[in-house]
Amino acid sequence: MKHLIKIIKGEPVVSTEVIATEFGRRHDNVMQNIRSLIETEHLGALDFKESSYLNRQNKPQPCFELTERGFLIAMPFIGGDKARDGQVRLVDGFIKYRERAKKEAAIQAERDLARVEYRPMTNAIKHSKEAEGKEAEHYHFSNEANLINRIVLGATSAKFRKENEIGKTEAIRDYLTAEQIRAITELQRADTVFINMGWDFDKRKVELTSMFERNHKALLIEEQHRLAA
Repeated sequence: MKHLIKIIKGEPVVSTEVIATEFGRRHDNVMQNIRSLIETEHLGALDFKESSYLNRQNKPQPCFELTERGFLIAMPFIGGDKARDGQVRLVDGFIKYRERAKKEAAIQAERDLARVEYRPMTNAIKHSKEAEGKEAEHYHFSNEANLINRIVLGATSAKFRKENEIGKTEAIRDYLTAEQIRAITELQRADTVFINMGWDFDKRKVELTSMFERNHKALLIEEQHRLAA
């Protein structure tokens, strides 16, 4: 299915070429309508941008890209044989983008929280090793992170990167689902407490696994089914 709405610098826009097709009008007529609205200042500088597209002969042709506000202002003045159906499809396209952006913002907030919550766990590891008269090594932190990754993701961070083609410099949390992030965040918090209580690795593993199966496993399965539908 053709994507009617494009994302330019994080903002949804629709081109006049798409509008012409969806409304059943000649593109030059739609362009004339838009230019008229620009000349009368009904469309402001933030409502549109001049652009271009390739026609069937693969030659660049001028067009406008309208923001959602620009499209809604222009929509009543365009008309066309398929105007009503076109309006519905394009308005629905903008609505779907907003819903998707809202969900992504919520997931990003969860990612940011997981990033913040990771620091107390690493501090707890450091203090635990210092209490033992040892210096915390890099592998102490990676082992603890992978303890949680194995429980939630079923793989170490290295294996998860390889399976999902994630670069070494990229954070894997940016590729996790909302429920995966929530599970990791909760287990990080709990692990911090367990480390401060002096629990050994095996005891922490048993309790964290039990917590995951009790609070998150079913939710993760449901989420995977929704995403696969």
